[in-house]
Amino acid sequence: MAGEATCFATTGSASQLFASAINILTAAQCLVPDMKSAYGTLPDQDHFDMIIVGGGTAGSVVANRLSEIEEWNVLVLEAGPEPPIESDIPNLEGALYRSKYDWQYGTKNDGITLQGLRDGSVQWPRGKMLGGGSSMNAMYYVRGNDHDFQTWYAEGNPSWSPENVNSYFRKAENFQDMELNKDPKIYETYGHDGPLVINTFNSSYADTIQKVLDSWDHIGVKQVPDINAAKFEGRGLCSFSRATAANGVRQSTYRAYLNPANKRQNLKIVTNAFVTKILINDDAQAYGVEVDINGEQKTFYADIEVIVSAGAINSAQILMLSGIGPKEHLASQDISCKVNLPVGQNLQDHPYVPIPICGNKPGRDNEDEKMFEVLRYFHDKTGYLQQGSITNMAAFFSRCENMTYPEYQCHLVMFPQNSTTARPYLNTFENNVADSITQCHSHNALYILALHLLHPFSRGNISLISSDPYVYPDIYANYLSDERDLQASADGIMIASTLVDTPYFKSINAFIPKVDLPQCDEYEFLSELYWKCYSKHMTQTVFHPLSTAKMGPDPKDSVVNNILKVYGVGGLRVVDGSIMPYETSGNTNAPIIMIGEMASDMIKDEYLSKPIDDTASA
Repeated sequence: MAGEATCFATTGSASQLFASAINILTAAQCLVPDMKSAYGTLPDQDHFDMIIVGGGTAGSVVANRLSEIEEWNVLVLEAGPEPPIESDIPNLEGALYRSKYDWQYGTKNDGITLQGLRDGSVQWPRGKMLGGGSSMNAMYYVRGNDHDFQTWYAEGNPSWSPENVNSYFRKAENFQDMELNKDPKIYETYGHDGPLVINTFNSSYADTIQKVLDSWDHIGVKQVPDINAAKFEGRGLCSFSRATAANGVRQSTYRAYLNPANKRQNLKIVTNAFVTKILINDDAQAYGVEVDINGEQKTFYADIEVIVSAGAINSAQILMLSGIGPKEHLASQDISCKVNLPVGQNLQDHPYVPIPICGNKPGRDNEDEKMFEVLRYFHDKTGYLQQGSITNMAAFFSRCENMTYPEYQCHLVMFPQNSTTARPYLNTFENNVADSITQCHSHNALYILALHLLHPFSRGNISLISSDPYVYPDIYANYLSDERDLQASADGIMIASTLVDTPYFKSINAFIPKVDLPQCDEYEFLSELYWKCYSKHMTQTVFHPLSTAKMGPDPKDSVVNNILKVYGVGGLRVVDGSIMPYETSGNTNAPIIMIGEMASDMIKDEYLSKPIDDTASA
């Protein structure tokens, strides 16, 4: 700790006390380890063995694992700062959206779809801090389905078989749910010695969540103790979710991987360091980076490798700015193409459609109770703030009974009647849509049933609009642009919406309100055509953009090979979610951590088992 601090609350109204308590907690930095001693100025043109561009979810993993090799000097360059105190408190992850810790991206408005959303754009929060998305996500820990990785393997990526992938999940994991560990099948599924703590939230809404799970069971989605240990079968599975949290504190990769390694003499971490270009010589060898550190331009050299771990948007942008990307597109921005690869293409995301449900539970949002919960968290890190803001339950299901993997994931967000916590969410919609939902919320509790399409066919792209690295690229998500996705969305909503007819939801007088969406007025409410139209205009993101530097055996449609080396360039690798060929069946934090673990071993195996060949390319 930087110094001892006393956390206390001042007097005043309950609302003021709540705000004051959070401000004091933030100012005191009561929970976040002080890593500032690991930072410092570095001389221009300094040399390192490995330079990692991005200290986010995957970059933090790679930094830890590579710096285990004492003779390697490793540099991490992160565009953002350390995560703030809000990052550590599980229920406050939404407080970081639209802040300096968020890149604040948004999709391009096409003027045709998504007209139920403010400005016709989907907000894409992306972590701009150490730990990246893992420092601000909802902490769901979902590995995905073996079928996902079998598909990767079958397409010519031999290292990514389900067996090998699962071994790297276990290497990362430290599963600490003692009750579930009594089940031999669950115990054997997880790892128990890794740096990443996995546990289960002690939810204040556990009784309500159980009733919701019973409702899924009622419509044929079977309850299981643990999704990651279960084999998908029948219509689907539902369960309380595992989380990257322990003892009331988020377990980001910053906390689990980077902070434990920061005292190593061979690891240097520089924050507020915005990489603008990868340096590539005439022999197609990456040899360093150009970086802006708090307004000062510097160059650092990599004697072995540059490892890009900046995420699906930033990794694609950095590669293209460096001359790696579609030749014609780069030429349109006056960028000389060094290697013609489909960087920025194949963009995938898990879209979700929000289905509002009004009912009688849970209770009112009380300011006095809020203040009590803050003080309670100060005292022993328990209560409302120690759990995620999204209920810790997930349902996975398909349209058919004989599927070997799920088509959909559903989670539930609950807002008490007139809850102020609903306002940021409602502000993502156009006023007419938000007002119609608010009318329901003013008299009822509001449930948002979020239906995720897990394996979309639609593809988008990341496109440069300037060769200036400070100008954000355009994000074309193209949600549901493939008719198969639009049909799947409507089918999934019609299955999930039958929950309102189950005993629990009937007992709370639940109903689906009609949203004021003029674009869909011509269709019968709750019909298939209505839900298709609704999906076109209300779809949002579950924050899982991937695949813009796709892994595959053919450089015509891929950017990196099986060991994540960029085709045609020596000494350059991409290690983050952008390499994933396809979306996995669930939240992507766990797979990206696994990618970081496996990639680290790939790098070690390459350079520790034989002399380094500086001229080798993928």
